[in-house]
Amino acid sequence: MLQGLRSQIYQVADLAAAKAWYTELLGTPPYFDESFYVGFNVGGYELGLQPGGDPDAGQAKDAATYWSVPDADAAHARLLALGAAEYQPVQDVGGGIKLGAVIDPQGNVLGVIQNPHFVAAQAQTEADESGPGLTFSLHIPQTVLGQARAGARSAGVSLAEYVGECALDGLYRGYR
Repeated sequence: MLQGLRSQIYQVADLAAAKAWYTELLGTPPYFDESFYVGFNVGGYELGLQPGGDPDAGQAKDAATYWSVPDADAAHARLLALGAAEYQPVQDVGGGIKLGAVIDPQGNVLGVIQNPHFVAAQAQTEADESGPGLTFSLHIPQTVLGQARAGARSAGVSLAEYVGECALDGLYRGYR
């Protein structure tokens, strides 16, 4: 059911100032920018800003974590069926993004998010004589996915093979 960590959302007292600060920090503008929420794509994960934080600068604030799911309504309903309590009903916040949250039996807030701007791509290599195959999951921003599809077509391989080769090549270069 859970596909991976998707969003870290921070409560902020001054949304405009926080947006400017994070835009400067990250070197990129937000991909989602509304009066009720600002979202940045940070390496395939979301850093979100939501109005309502404590105006006393320097004090730590609670943050809400949202887990990526293919269907926010179904995941939320399942969590409730498993005994979680309603915290935030699923709502469409714009841009095709749906989210909701529950309180788990231990009192933790658990959020779920369905976000079409991030596509989970699965890649799997075939097993060979050296051992078992490798299976991994990547979260690819929608804009990059189009480039990956074009690269796969150009190379004459499947999307999974192309993404897998790119990921393995990146890992290899990172450890050289």
